[in-house]
Amino acid sequence: MTVDESGVFDGAAELDVAGVRCPVRVRLAGHLSPIDGQYHWQGLAYGAPDDLQAGKRAELRIGNRSAAVRLVERIPSGQLMVSGVGAPPYELAEA
Repeated sequence: MTVDESGVFDGAAELDVAGVRCPVRVRLAGHLSPIDGQYHWQGLAYGAPDDLQAGKRAELRIGNRSAAVRLVERIPSGQLMVSGVGAPPYELAEA
């Protein structure tokens, strides 16, 4: 599980919402914002339980890394859009 040449992470993860953990597959990408100087990342979680509500805060774990994540919305095809600010739960590619 690494970041590909276009900067997208695709791999297995674990979503923890209020202590309830569920395995998901995620596709995530991000960028360093020149406005606030922070790394903003977002993407889709595949296989998240249908009862997860948008707007909730959660923890996303990939291997031994984790990060706070916001559950943004469920898109029409069923995936859960997630976003975070700060260090992502995946290792960034070397510049």
